Amino acid sequence: MHQQINLYQPVFRQQRKVFSARTLLQILVAVTVLLLGAYAHARWTLAALHHTATSIEQQYQQLEVQLANLEIINQSSAPGALENEIARLERSILDQQSILDSIGLLSIRSAAGFGDFFETLARQTQPGLWLTGIRLAQDGETELRGTTLDPELVPDYLQRMPDWPRFRSLQQGSVHLVRHEAEKPEIEFVLRSKGLEEL
Repeated sequence: MHQQINLYQPVFRQQRKVFSARTLLQILVAVTVLLLGAYAHARWTLAALHHTATSIEQQYQQLEVQLANLEIINQSSAPGALENEIARLERSILDQQSILDSIGLLSIRSAAGFGDFFETLARQTQPGLWLTGIRLAQDGETELRGTTLDPELVPDYLQRMPDWPRFRSLQQGSVHLVRHEAEKPEIEFVLRSKGLEEL
């Protein structure tokens, strides 16, 4: 009597284990490490918060002591002492305010146009004309020095300047042309505002 057995049926196949004991141990170790790390971080954060809370509590107690001391001083001080202290603080505030105003004016003056002025000068290029020196006074007075090969380029250069206060003061100021050596074509020019004294 013969009987055929099909060895390809799923019953006879060796089943693969999804997780071996080694894999499960590795997963357990990784989860343990993560949990320990989270626990350590939570303890560290809690300690920092506790330290901050303690510091704030100490500051609060110090402020209460200072307030109590101020009340005692206020009650025991002479009648005019508080008014004198207020007047002194007001004078100090006014002095500091005037310093701040002065600094504000300086920052406005320095920020209000030097960059734009130089940028505009850089755009006002003209072949045959070169700037060799610039003098800017705090009150808006301006002086430009340069060299040219053709003296007729200087008035044209002035006419092409924009209608800004510094450039207007140049257009209404003086123009000096000097040729130092007769055999050379270079001519030095100076454009100067009215109020700017000569160097």
